[in-house]
Amino acid sequence: MANLIQVIGIGPGHPDYITPEASRLINEADILVGGERLLELYKDTGKELFPVKNNLREMTGYIRDRYRHSSIAVLASGDPAFYGILEHLKRNFELSELRVSPGISSAQLACARLGLSWHDAVFYSVHGRESGGLPELVRTHSKVIILTDPARTPGVIAGMLSENGIRGKKIYVCENLSYTDEHIGAYDIENVPGDVGNSGCVVVICDE
Repeated sequence: MANLIQVIGIGPGHPDYITPEASRLINEADILVGGERLLELYKDTGKELFPVKNNLREMTGYIRDRYRHSSIAVLASGDPAFYGILEHLKRNFELSELRVSPGISSAQLACARLGLSWHDAVFYSVHGRESGGLPELVRTHSKVIILTDPARTPGVIAGMLSENGIRGKKIYVCENLSYTDEHIGAYDIENVPGDVGNSGCVVVICDE
């Protein structure tokens, strides 16, 4: 019987946020697949490591060739089902071949830091995606949580919203969540600095 492909969320970054189940499954795996930053935590474990960059097709073939005879864990930052690797894996494997272990997403941690409930929030990602629909989303919802990337920074997002006539919203920029250099800033749309969140972060936009 073939092994299940373990799809494991390992949280926002710091090892403290890795769940006990995730740690157990990672320890049991022969092969770890994931981004270079994630694999850095396991470089001295003796496990076979496959770094994921812009090579999803190669990654898929690598997993397909090995998972029947080896235990493979695919590591995802945050939660694999929240703008993560799960959708790609579902397009290439049967759901019965996958087992998903959830993780704490950076969006959850951002809301915890801000003391905000997130059951009434709308989620959006501009990480490698177009952001043209974002102004209308912010205009029509009182709480929007956005995953950014280095090209679509908080300053770029704020400029887009201002150009579309959106005012009276508070923007929280949550950078490096869970790390020692974690920083959270609160700004009006009109005064978001251009140098915050340039490496990717969580942006929470709320009515004042």
